[in-house]
Amino acid sequence: MVSSSYWLDTMNPQSFPTLQSTEKVDVVIIGGGITGITTAYLLSCAGFKIALIERDTIANADTGHTTAHLTYVTDSRLTKLVAELGEDRARDVWRAGQVAINEIHRIIDKLSIECDFKRVPGYLIPSLESDDPNTLTNFTEEIELAKKLDFDVALVTCVPFFNTYGLKFSDQAKFHPHLYLNGLVKEIQAQGGLIFEHSQVDRIDEDPLVVHTAAGAIHCERLVIATHTPLLGTSNLLKASLFQTKLALYTSYVIGAKIPRLTFAEGTFAEACIWDISDPYYYLRIDRHKDSDYLIFGGKDRKTGQVEEGDKIFQDLEKLLKEYAPNAQIDRRWSGQVIETTDGLPYIGANSDKQFISTGFSGNGLTFGTVAALMARDWVAGKKNAWSALFDSTRTVPISKAIEYVRENFDYPYYMVKDRLTSLKSASPECLGCEEGKLMELNGSRVAVYRDEKGKLIKLSATCPHLGGIVHWNSVEKTWDCPCHGSRFKPTGEVIAGPAEKALLRLS
Repeated sequence: MVSSSYWLDTMNPQSFPTLQSTEKVDVVIIGGGITGITTAYLLSCAGFKIALIERDTIANADTGHTTAHLTYVTDSRLTKLVAELGEDRARDVWRAGQVAINEIHRIIDKLSIECDFKRVPGYLIPSLESDDPNTLTNFTEEIELAKKLDFDVALVTCVPFFNTYGLKFSDQAKFHPHLYLNGLVKEIQAQGGLIFEHSQVDRIDEDPLVVHTAAGAIHCERLVIATHTPLLGTSNLLKASLFQTKLALYTSYVIGAKIPRLTFAEGTFAEACIWDISDPYYYLRIDRHKDSDYLIFGGKDRKTGQVEEGDKIFQDLEKLLKEYAPNAQIDRRWSGQVIETTDGLPYIGANSDKQFISTGFSGNGLTFGTVAALMARDWVAGKKNAWSALFDSTRTVPISKAIEYVRENFDYPYYMVKDRLTSLKSASPECLGCEEGKLMELNGSRVAVYRDEKGKLIKLSATCPHLGGIVHWNSVEKTWDCPCHGSRFKPTGEVIAGPAEKALLRLS
């Protein structure tokens, strides 16, 4: 069983140097996923000199672990959006997703990028977990509202593969995200843009604006923070910490499987993206290969750092997929992180005079990431953007969402206390096999102990440098995860995903 993303294993990525000099550009973009790369591309095309900085490798983190659905249909149903935002603003949320898909399509055509882009239908189906007698009525309400707002949605009696009724959304899309971003990166370089990998940002000076790494620095006029969870940047610690309480980090689990060509009553089954109404919801992407089809099936989202039995989650996914495709040959599994916000909308926009942030894309990372890039380009260029108020990064949590806000943030005090009072089972570092980790009590302190592939023991402080939570070992992903705010670290302590910005303290 392969334990890595399908996208990361189906292309040879480019490599870029580490920042080891002092540079001067118009705009620095921190974060090499779809938001950062698209922003860098759009700004380069607009005539701005840019530098893109990534602490790991380009498109290797959250974008590298996507399931690559391109859809304007948000995780929140349209009826819910209208109830909370009104018809005009709800329409604008979905329209933003449509614009993003069209923009991706436009760029692909312009640059002649071979990335398997296809327009496909998207289907919303009843829950795979339970029967709800109100589902059909709710679907009917969704259709009536969608048509009123001028979206192409229809009720179909039989969604292929799952053999159930559902809503069909025309003109969604899918592609190979890495091949797409590779095409953008080549154009960024052709336009004179600078790209640096393995360049962790250590400090940001505000006046003048300078981004510092361990071995270099870049002077700039504007800063776009395109990391999954925003860095503190030029914000003060209290302001940034309060902003991060608006975010909830979840891990979504994915399996991949080969399957003979799918057929149904009317002939060969076309490629599609399908998701259900469970909470958290399941999702399926079907790709056509030369002699077979390939399924990417996922769900079972859990708060990052709060899963004790990751293996069981994957086993449950495999069991459910086998119910619908007994001949599926499951060959890989991986996980990706999604960030939820209290009101269901992303935070995109300037949070200071010279700094732009974007986060909270939920299950629409590729579309909202593109929306964020379009908005960042307009911000740098001094142009008004129609979505600025809708996705305002400085908006407050609505009073109507106060209970949900408190529930999401209960994790911090709960795990801060629980993990310090819970006794650890007696264990010695010598009990660890290669590539195994365990939280241990050593000399009166909690220590994250890991034995690498060569047998070397690595001891780290178990205290998350963000706000002091105790990290847990994730045996499936082989990472240290913090249950308080979702920070993730490599087994050797380096940051994979924030809000933590510093590595776990190395003890030996």
